[in-house]
Amino acid sequence: MPKTSQFHPVTLFYLAILLQLLSCTSASEKKSMHMNTLESPGKIVIYPTAPGLTESPDFKVEVNDSLIFTDKSGAGGIEDMSITSFACEGPQAIKVIANSDITDYIIRPKSKGIKANVKGNELSFKIDGPQKLYIEINELPHLAIFADPLEVNKPQKGQSGLIYYEPGFYNLGEIELESNQTIFIAPGAYVKAHVKGNNLENVTITGRGILHGTIQVDNTKNLLVEGIYMRHNEKGWTNTLTNCHNSTYRNVKVFAYKTIWSTDGINPVSCINFLIDDCFTRTRDDCISIKSLDKEHITDSITVQNSIMVGWSHADGVTLGFNIDGLMQNVLVKNCDILYARGNGHTGGHSAFSIVCDNTGDVRNIRFEDIRVEEMIEIKNLELIVTEGQRYGTNNPPGRIEGVYLKNIRWENPDKPIVIAGLPWGDHIVEDVTFDSCYVGERLLTNLSDADFQVEYVRDIKFIPSTERTKKIISSISDIER
Repeated sequence: MPKTSQFHPVTLFYLAILLQLLSCTSASEKKSMHMNTLESPGKIVIYPTAPGLTESPDFKVEVNDSLIFTDKSGAGGIEDMSITSFACEGPQAIKVIANSDITDYIIRPKSKGIKANVKGNELSFKIDGPQKLYIEINELPHLAIFADPLEVNKPQKGQSGLIYYEPGFYNLGEIELESNQTIFIAPGAYVKAHVKGNNLENVTITGRGILHGTIQVDNTKNLLVEGIYMRHNEKGWTNTLTNCHNSTYRNVKVFAYKTIWSTDGINPVSCINFLIDDCFTRTRDDCISIKSLDKEHITDSITVQNSIMVGWSHADGVTLGFNIDGLMQNVLVKNCDILYARGNGHTGGHSAFSIVCDNTGDVRNIRFEDIRVEEMIEIKNLELIVTEGQRYGTNNPPGRIEGVYLKNIRWENPDKPIVIAGLPWGDHIVEDVTFDSCYVGERLLTNLSDADFQVEYVRDIKFIPSTERTKKIISSISDIER
């Protein structure tokens, strides 16, 4: 008979433990593997690295185990920002590798609800497709991840009216636009230029490359700016669009980092039918500022949607004003995340979003809807004010604000005020303001005592749901208290 193998009971005990160790993975390791692997990863397009970029010393980023170049730019220290860009379709597994062990982090916008795992100096998480993220790790300068949608209808070389910038560095000074023209900045192209145009039709600036400079376009119909990443480190607005009709900014990323005022992100001025969609702005002055500088040209039908604003310093997320010389009406700001709003200004401090009527124009029929304001608001949550018309030295008579509807707004910081104020003479007041399903902190706004409302010379404030409606003109805080 064949012999039967015999093992000592102690040997069997240790063998069982060894087999268990080999077949099992710790909970943290399982979580880490789950966070950084996908059963069916989506498609990814890795952009060529543009010349002249500085590799980030703070972060490396992997997407589906592929290393993506991460560059760093800015004014130095915490003023810098690291940027990772790629195109994708479907779910992606992302790993951020910091230059030291990660002790704390925030993935913004918080509304994305992204769950991450930390292992040493690695932060792993998944995204379900194209989106923009703003990540803070330890005390490092912040990281922006731009997961673009795949390019479609990409211009082909040789087509009529096309200027095609292939990967490479171009120091051009100025680009003068023409009608029926397309400027294509390919991924991997770095174009340093100020782009200008006047009295044009059918102009497109597109691509996934970098434009280091500004865009200034006047009196133009059918302008499209799409996909590019813009850097700006000089005084002046990054994008100035004056009297432009039927125009669109889509998936444009703006980083304005010069440590001075007046580096706004995207400014439609006296425009009609203007759309800002799926854009990211981090600026040292207002991220998006809608203005009216001409009494002869109204500002009408402006939409800002699906966008992220980082008002880094001296900056609102979105503001209507200061400059309102002509009528401004029918403005919609919807489904946006305002991550920061900080700094002092001509009204005593910036707010997450605002209307500042500082000139003669009237403002009416304005709607803010589905807006998430995160905790990094330094001075004010909201500001709706009519000034005496002299904050910028114009010495014009004041206007008024009428018909502001706020729906599904969530201000995370409960300690910052909501300022609504008109003037004590004439009819220069704020009238007809509605808060519909709005929260400050965890508190639903149903009356003026539910938050730090600072209100004067206002007529008709409504709350939905409501325990109070203010129909009379409130001339001071004491009127509320009575």
